[in-house]
Amino acid sequence: MSLYKQLWLAIIFILTLVFGGAFLVNTYSAKSYLQQQLGIKNADNANALALSLTQQDADEVLLELTLAAQFDTGFYEYIELTDPDGRVMMYRQDNSPITEAPAWFIALFPLEIDPGLAAIQKGWQQVGTLTLRSHSRFAYAELWQGSQKLAGVFLVAMVLAGSLGTYLLKIILQPLDDVVEQAEAIGERRFISIPEPRTREFRQVVSAMNELSQRIKKVLQAEAKRLEKWQREAHIDKVTALLNREPFVQALDAALESDDVNATGSLSLLRIKGLAELNRNYGRRAIDLMLKDMGTELNRIAGSHSRWAAARMNGSDFGLLAPRSMDAKAATAEAQDAMQAALEKHNMQDTVQLPAATIIYEHGNKLGELLTLLDGALQSAEQSEDSPIQQAFMGDVQVKPVREQLDDWRRIFDRAFSNGDFSLTQFPVVDLDEKLLHFEAPVRLELDGQLLSAGRFLPWINRLELSEELDKQVIKLALQKIEASGEPVAVNLSVAAVVDASFIPWMSQQLSMNEAAAAKLWLELSESMAFRHLDSFKKLCARARSFGTKIGIEHMGHQLAELGQLADVGVDYFKIDASFVRGVDENAANQTLLRTLCTVGHSIGVIVLAEGVRTPEEWAALRELGADGGTGPGIELS
Repeated sequence: MSLYKQLWLAIIFILTLVFGGAFLVNTYSAKSYLQQQLGIKNADNANALALSLTQQDADEVLLELTLAAQFDTGFYEYIELTDPDGRVMMYRQDNSPITEAPAWFIALFPLEIDPGLAAIQKGWQQVGTLTLRSHSRFAYAELWQGSQKLAGVFLVAMVLAGSLGTYLLKIILQPLDDVVEQAEAIGERRFISIPEPRTREFRQVVSAMNELSQRIKKVLQAEAKRLEKWQREAHIDKVTALLNREPFVQALDAALESDDVNATGSLSLLRIKGLAELNRNYGRRAIDLMLKDMGTELNRIAGSHSRWAAARMNGSDFGLLAPRSMDAKAATAEAQDAMQAALEKHNMQDTVQLPAATIIYEHGNKLGELLTLLDGALQSAEQSEDSPIQQAFMGDVQVKPVREQLDDWRRIFDRAFSNGDFSLTQFPVVDLDEKLLHFEAPVRLELDGQLLSAGRFLPWINRLELSEELDKQVIKLALQKIEASGEPVAVNLSVAAVVDASFIPWMSQQLSMNEAAAAKLWLELSESMAFRHLDSFKKLCARARSFGTKIGIEHMGHQLAELGQLADVGVDYFKIDASFVRGVDENAANQTLLRTLCTVGHSIGVIVLAEGVRTPEEWAALRELGADGGTGPGIELS
């Protein structure tokens, strides 16, 4: 029961007690007063009437007429005249019921009025005794009207007191709304802080809750820094601050098997020709400084694009993984120019060549074949005297220019949106008991009788700026699938879902129209997009949670330094990127990362799931490390 209801009940209860007491005291006092006054009035009326009859010589006819006329005035309950022997000479009585007050009121407060007595004489001889009593209906009417007025005064006082109390309570409890909001936020894994109110009791509560939120944030920030430091030590080249070969190859392998926008892009290798000779000529310290600047420039390029990665493959070779990049030579040229700038900074541009090779990869390509083709192209480029960019092709098939491909895909998408050629497939995501958590439902495109995986066409959706339209299509399909099967479904959203202001209102309308299905819908955004647009992502989370929809972050683990920012977002689950799951049963470095990431996630009430589990051994290792579930061919739904 709310405080406002309790306040009203308390006011009603107290004022009812006060009214009851006042009613009894007032009514009994008025009753006593009226009884006394009516008794005096009866005596006066009897004496006055007896004196009048005595002066008329007490003629029997006049006596009867006078008394009858007096009774007919309606002010008397009865009039009785008896002779000296006690015989009734005349008796008049009003037997009509009293209607001036309710029967229960009359029964509760009976009036006991003394009648008036007087002797009627004729000379010195007593003719008879006159007895009369005024009617009590007028007294009851007065009592009842007074009680009604008293009740009205108390009713008005009750309404005024309740209204004033409600208003004052609203002012007093205004800080409580913030406290409730903060408590609800903490329940939703959003550890926010609010201003401390002036009320001492509320200030103590808010101060304690703010301290809790700040403590959680500090723990997350500390763990994020520790994770980042450990990751740098385990995965990062100490000279260039770029990825080492192993995590870079794992990221590439995961991209090739992924079923999203990152499944297509470009892969580049760049080589510093004659690095050993440079070390002899310039000294190791000078070359290390130059390599450090190269690493800084390559990290700058990778950091400016979602999910791009740069690595030092070995002493002289550098790699650039550029998901969603359809112009392979453009991405490679950008990296080559950055490395050239580092050479110029150290005045080495005239003595160093930077041959490069690049290739477009697609979902389903084999990792070994891809790297073999790229190595061959790099060796061919190294034979040239300048620094060319050699592009390799899978199957030795030259691809169309990007502009022509864009035109082709635009026609395909126009037809697909018009004809409803998009659909959702599904893969189970299970908990530790291998029970279904939800179905992961990547989008598919039907083209020429075949279903294209998301990795084949999503890069072109992005380039043609159709991501928001596809997101809307995906949500509609997911809600339909939930209504048809009753099973929870998870779908991926693009960056358009958080950067386009019109998407959240549209999503709210769709979820409000399908509330039952909305409660079984899981939405997820990639880690890079969530952190890059964190404020907008918070708004998306808040709106989705209001309908019971769960929100998660996929491909988690690449931006561990940003983990502390999730303290007040309120996500429901993480999906660890498949690159960290690859061979985790044998990779001690990734085991440490995943164990800590699971611990951090659990500390803020987040479910931690693993992507791309390929073998039972990986699944067993993930269970030991603290994961709450996973998906992939290495897991079977029980």
